[in-house]
Amino acid sequence: MIFGVWRYAYGGVKVMALRGRLLTPEDYHFLLRARDLGDFLAYLRTTAYGAALAGLESRSPDLDAELARRLYSELASAFMKVGRGLQGREQRFVGVLAQRLVAENLKVVLRALFQRLPPERATLLLLPLGNLSPLDFEELLSQESVPALVEHLAATPWGEPLGRALPRFIRERGLFPLEMSLDLWVYGQVWEGLQALSRPDRRVAAGLLGTMIDITNIVWAGRFRDVYGFGGEETYQYLIAGGGFQESRPRRDLAFAGSAAEMVARLPRRPYGAMLEGVTEQAEVEARLARHWLKTLERVSRRPPFQVGLPLTFLFLKELEVQNLITLATGKLLNMPGDQLAPLLRWRGAGGGHV
Repeated sequence: MIFGVWRYAYGGVKVMALRGRLLTPEDYHFLLRARDLGDFLAYLRTTAYGAALAGLESRSPDLDAELARRLYSELASAFMKVGRGLQGREQRFVGVLAQRLVAENLKVVLRALFQRLPPERATLLLLPLGNLSPLDFEELLSQESVPALVEHLAATPWGEPLGRALPRFIRERGLFPLEMSLDLWVYGQVWEGLQALSRPDRRVAAGLLGTMIDITNIVWAGRFRDVYGFGGEETYQYLIAGGGFQESRPRRDLAFAGSAAEMVARLPRRPYGAMLEGVTEQAEVEARLARHWLKTLERVSRRPPFQVGLPLTFLFLKELEVQNLITLATGKLLNMPGDQLAPLLRWRGAGGGHV
């Protein structure tokens, strides 16, 4: 315990201060009841997002893309602030976790090249990542084609997952294999990165990230089956080897389920089988899993502060907050009333309120 206090003395205090800047249930109350996007932005400027929104008006050109950029800039900033407050291995692990954001920017580049978007237009869709990545995304947008991009990145860590999926992209002329290869590589790096943590931190982080991977696999399997019409073998190839699905047998059981009900029946009783008992629709599966994720974050965040769970739960809560704000802003742009928007939110604030 003394060792943990020493390693997290500064970082723990810093993260607790950052947690105090998360939106509260009262903030969500007023944001939901904003009359329009102008009122929404006006209230949001009174929160910790005020500086990020400076100069942004409700009638600005490309408002949705610019607002998303600014909000994700706050998330990237949170990763950098948390990282600076931690020491060696914990700092490196947060850096690995941040590669999920880098992968999203690479997907923007892939889509821009595939659709032949002008670089100046595609640049507006990039997330501002600051020092989270050494990649020059504007330079990547100047590549002539997707294969040229993959060749350009061959000497970077991203070259391996992109190169592995490139032959299928060429055969099918679709980005899905490339994007999934990026996602699978990032999740694999995060799961492997647990080994660098101390044993107590590894136990906490593995429980948290294992839950995230479990939920991702269950959601993906259902969507691949119901939305994409994938067969079992193809679905199996796109599931993450981590969490409760580290072994191949659980992944195959999940991948070859013919319906949501069959998928639920094949899941381990604790916790997912019991949690999803009686569910026959994928939408309800995802809703219950989302609630389980929030409960997991709450439980880990209540642990003593001098361990890796505190910074990790804060970063996940910050990510959910940014997603909520984008959902709210989109709803206000479409003139949706608050009672229709509320069920779409996944978190109401640092106080633990659920929607």
